[in-house]
Amino acid sequence: GLLTDQEVKDVRREISATKAPRTKELAKEVVPEWARALSWSGDMRLRHESFWRDTTPDRHRERVRLRLGVKGKVTDQLEAGVRLATGTNLDPIATNQTAQDIFDKKDIFVDQMYLKLTTKGLEGWETAPLTVWGGKFENPFWYTSLVWDADLTPEGIAAALTPQFGPVDVAVTGGFFPIDELNADAEDPLLFGSQAGLTWAIAKDADAEWLQHLKLKTALAYYDYMNLKTGLDTTSSNRFGNAALSTSSAGTTFLQHDFNELDVIGELQSQLFGQPVTLTADYVNNTSVAKADEGFQVALRLGKANKPLAWEVLYMWQRLAANAVVGQFTDSDFGEGGTNRKGHVVRVAVGTLKNSTLAAKLGITESITAPESAVDRLQVDWETKF
Repeated sequence: GLLTDQEVKDVRREISATKAPRTKELAKEVVPEWARALSWSGDMRLRHESFWRDTTPDRHRERVRLRLGVKGKVTDQLEAGVRLATGTNLDPIATNQTAQDIFDKKDIFVDQMYLKLTTKGLEGWETAPLTVWGGKFENPFWYTSLVWDADLTPEGIAAALTPQFGPVDVAVTGGFFPIDELNADAEDPLLFGSQAGLTWAIAKDADAEWLQHLKLKTALAYYDYMNLKTGLDTTSSNRFGNAALSTSSAGTTFLQHDFNELDVIGELQSQLFGQPVTLTADYVNNTSVAKADEGFQVALRLGKANKPLAWEVLYMWQRLAANAVVGQFTDSDFGEGGTNRKGHVVRVAVGTLKNSTLAAKLGITESITAPESAVDRLQVDWETKF
């Protein structure tokens, strides 16, 4: 006979309840085990960029960035990863390609290739997991653009211990990074980095929204560079604001000073009217020199453009003296990159389609030692992730 309305509802409920497990089992039968262990990711960004400069002609260009990555789960504790990206040879913080040179083909480089080992899931490591990276990987330190450009992927080995003590998460990170191998009698440039920090959920059981989401995050880092005076490869005679020796050439920079960078970051996170709010401050000091040795950054961010019509606004002020940090590794989008610059940045972004954002960023900057060398820089980005 015919099913009653209640029987139809019961059948539909049973089908719905068993659909996911049946789909999962079918996937196991169809997709090989090695393929199920892989996870893919990618993003593409289209950018219009304009420079208005006081001492040199203005500039306008169109750029594109493409990144494609794959991660393989070797075991529950071991991950292998590879990421390809557009970029420029001998520029560690460039992942853009410019529309130029009569429609030429664009270069793709290996941006990441690493092994990552973690103790998560192992007995005895529940409250203090250890993670170790080796190869070429994402920056393991917590940082702002004052010290590190977001596109830099260092090479070497790093480890992070992340214990938890109630509402406080602690992170202790260290790493060894060869910067160059000179194949000569000169000692190779190296970096030893260390950082200790914590994140404290101050009042997550409070009634007020802003108190529930209130977190304090802070970290102290020390980056000890060695042998930078023996030479750094560069794409041109650009010294990125750092003082260099007269023996520097168009392809090699011999820095005049050592760099031992002490970096202190503090951040307050909360939420107001359903929108995240973040206030960040960063101070860096190169303890190896006595002048032009400090950098400051303060940034306020409101909202998050993580879905269609969602929005976010950023305001940032920064002052970075000539020898405060290694100029080749700091933010390449502040002014024209490098150090010896101060100014303001405003960025507005809105979610468009799913996983896509449209953003505009304006930087108004000038040289610290030559205020007449002002640079205003506009970037309009359409970025999508897949």
